[in-house]
Amino acid sequence: MMIRMGRRQFLRQAAGLTALTATVPGFVDKTAAAFAGKVAPIPGLNDDRVLVVVQLAGGNDGLNTLVPHGDDAYYKARPKLAVDAKKVLKIDDHLGFHPELAELKSMLDDGALAVVQNVGYPNPDRSHFRSSEIWETASPAGQAWTTGWLGRYFDSECTGAQSPILGLQLGERPSQSFANPRPRSVTLANPAILDLPIKGIAGHGLKRINEVEPTGIEALDFVQRTANETLSLSKRLKDAVSETNSAITYAPFEFSQSLKTVAQLIAAELPTRVYYVTLTGFDTHASQFNRHAALLQELSQGLATFHRDLKARGHLDRTLVMTFSEFGRRVAENKSAGTDHGTANIMFLTGGGIVPGLHGSRPDLSSLDDSGDLTHKVDFRSVYATVLNQWFGVDPSKILEGRFEPTPVLRATL
Repeated sequence: MMIRMGRRQFLRQAAGLTALTATVPGFVDKTAAAFAGKVAPIPGLNDDRVLVVVQLAGGNDGLNTLVPHGDDAYYKARPKLAVDAKKVLKIDDHLGFHPELAELKSMLDDGALAVVQNVGYPNPDRSHFRSSEIWETASPAGQAWTTGWLGRYFDSECTGAQSPILGLQLGERPSQSFANPRPRSVTLANPAILDLPIKGIAGHGLKRINEVEPTGIEALDFVQRTANETLSLSKRLKDAVSETNSAITYAPFEFSQSLKTVAQLIAAELPTRVYYVTLTGFDTHASQFNRHAALLQELSQGLATFHRDLKARGHLDRTLVMTFSEFGRRVAENKSAGTDHGTANIMFLTGGGIVPGLHGSRPDLSSLDDSGDLTHKVDFRSVYATVLNQWFGVDPSKILEGRFEPTPVLRATL
């Protein structure tokens, strides 16, 4: 019997596929063996190491994250927004963490956290879209590249890997970091989909697409193949999550729950090299004080719980976590009790192989650029180069299309 489907219904069903997968035909067929059981190392690679990239989207305020409480210029520039020096979680006489970063402060004290200061790039762009693009492609500010730095890594150094799921992102917008003509990544718009029964509404819709009688229309044939692959992939990911429960309790927020899913997939030893998670809301032009505090609390609790979970599961040493944000905020607060787009920022790294502590020089608020912004001291591509070389064991110059001085944030363990 032929099942008829109206054009609008077909388009609605087809559009829903992108929430789970961004693939080409044959995606799951190539990975059936890889999902059959435990993998160590990742098939086709020399080790089982994993990188977790955490994007702080919107432009995190680095000065209210790592607070220069010993600098009078900070309090002069921010009479309303500056964090009270008495409440700062002091690291030394000059710097300390925002009071909502208590978990990260404990990790720093325990030698489990690295902080890179004054990270940026030459000729900074204050557009969210363009600056994010620069960070995600690792391009010079004056050039527009179409491939992501991780996509180029996959294409250059992971050609022998059996699994095309080398990158797995949890979030709405596919990261340009994975962009490549030969994609090796998947985006899950909502990790909660892994908790839904395959027989639910989404699964029923995908199955109905496959029941449409073939018409020879290339677009429909592609959608049908993708629907079939989506069902297979979702089942395998769901099985991996259900088989790796943890006694660790995560906060009931989207960011923490995404990290929980990543921990489950890492523990299941999926043949995935890089996971990507986003915490949004950092574009704090107005009423910043409480909004930013809540975001930092969510970040601190999420990363600390993730760290404890991986340690309890025995997968911490093979996992490296790295945060980034497209830019920092202006040094001076604005008239709306917020901060506008700035330049240099900080990066956090935790997990296997880090050299704990503060890296780089602290912000010099007496020597700002012509716009009143911080001047970066560490090129973010130096951090990428260190990750590529010392974590993944590859020459970063070909991937980054240039040589960048390594940042001593990781141990030379390879």
